[in-house]
Amino acid sequence: MTSPNASAFAGTGILARIALHTGWKRLALWVLGLIGMMLVTTASLSALYDTAEKLAAYSQSLDGDAMLVLNGKVAGLETMGGVFANEFGFVLAFGLPLMGIALASRGTRQDEEAGRLELLLAARIGHRAPILAAVLVTGGALLITGLGSAAVMIAFDADVTGSLLYGLGMAALGFVFAGVTVFAAQFFEHNRAVWGFGLAVTVISYLLRGQGAVNDNWLLWLSPHGWVDEARAFGDARAWPLLLAGGVGLGLTAVAFYLNTRRDVGSALIRPRTAAARASRLLRSPVGLAVYEHRGAVLGWSIGTVALMGTYGSLTQEVLNAFRDNPDLAVLVGADPNAADRLLGAVLSTFVMILAILVAAFFVMAVNSLRREEAAARLEADLSGSRSRYGWLGTHVLVIGAGALIIAAAGAVVLATTTASSTGDDTWTGEILSAAVSFSPSVVIFGGIAVALFGARPTWQVFGWVLFAFAAIVAYLGPGFDLPEWLVKASPFAGIGADIINDGASATGTGVLLGTTVALLLVGLVTFRRRNIPAA
Repeated sequence: MTSPNASAFAGTGILARIALHTGWKRLALWVLGLIGMMLVTTASLSALYDTAEKLAAYSQSLDGDAMLVLNGKVAGLETMGGVFANEFGFVLAFGLPLMGIALASRGTRQDEEAGRLELLLAARIGHRAPILAAVLVTGGALLITGLGSAAVMIAFDADVTGSLLYGLGMAALGFVFAGVTVFAAQFFEHNRAVWGFGLAVTVISYLLRGQGAVNDNWLLWLSPHGWVDEARAFGDARAWPLLLAGGVGLGLTAVAFYLNTRRDVGSALIRPRTAAARASRLLRSPVGLAVYEHRGAVLGWSIGTVALMGTYGSLTQEVLNAFRDNPDLAVLVGADPNAADRLLGAVLSTFVMILAILVAAFFVMAVNSLRREEAAARLEADLSGSRSRYGWLGTHVLVIGAGALIIAAAGAVVLATTTASSTGDDTWTGEILSAAVSFSPSVVIFGGIAVALFGARPTWQVFGWVLFAFAAIVAYLGPGFDLPEWLVKASPFAGIGADIINDGASATGTGVLLGTTVALLLVGLVTFRRRNIPAA
């Protein structure tokens, strides 16, 4: 006789195989992408810090609160592995949580919102099987990513034990956020809300880790990022903080199992408020409806961007001091170590570029979210009246663009304000705001790419993220890792200008990006007008 608990998990293997069969491309992109980033990081750094003296100088140059806030307390900075871990810190902080959120949400709330889960559960599939299958597939992908990254570090002379522990830390961090995702999926009806919750927890964890590292206090232990640091992979190594991370991930999954029994398929524990009997005049208009659909994402991204830009701006003086104490570090922001008068401008250019990367990520995500309207058959209903396809897509693109402008403006103002407070010099305020405007072609081109892919074939939208990830990584890591100049300039974030505050934006780069964006938008509109809805 089969126990009730066993039947609740019936079909887990089937669902896991379905997830691997239908989502192997997405899995491969995440796994190979992150391992590839580790390869670029280690290959470049091993050539830059090839002597004990250079490693010692690197370690001594990072004695400051700024680096603790940005990358946490990385142990063993005088070793090759410690340098790898520190320079990979930004990718670790956001890449692994995003991987955990993306993969875990796909097999839970995303499938449930699209109605696929209800069809599967109509067969002999246990009600807890989708959660377990999603966690197993996500955990396996994270483990492969961590071990693959460890192998790369070992290949470039990092300590074997430390590399393996660091790789397991990567997997553990992502697994915590996979647990956060399946937990949040029980509370929210829409996948975008699950994503918003996961991103909020990621940013909060990152900021808590930074404050805990600076003050060396208990805040560090409230952050999954801090648990990975406390494993001290390349220092006095210890594995139990990673067991804590794994335990939290499993605990959140167990809570998700329980909460899943307290709701119906397709519903959520937090029920949407009852709608008004009649829609307002604004909501009945195309623009008003688009604003309503995207307002939550704009608000969430604005809050996260403001928090990060405020953190970076408040650390400007400390980052500047660290670079002045060790001029060799100036190459991390593409600055000439012998040009001290240009160093602050180069640092601020990098901060504004990070702002542009965040805004571009919002643009891609918001355009890609239009696929949900099509998959849920709401788009067909919307177009059954007098609205044209051009009008529907054009309205959404304009509203998303306005949302991107709000996020960029909020981030730029906060960055300028906190930079002035940190340096005691408000003369850079106008330069920061002007640079934010100059970076706009680097942002809108990714909106154009997303629109073109959505219009031509929505199943290709993942390639928009691939291009975005390439551009962001190459622009952010390229100067410090001495990547080929042609490769760095291939990124819209770097092609617009290597040091936009000191040297201004490239007129040629600006023109090419804007012209390409217009062409991509036209392609998206025309192909959307001609293709089937829903797309095959």
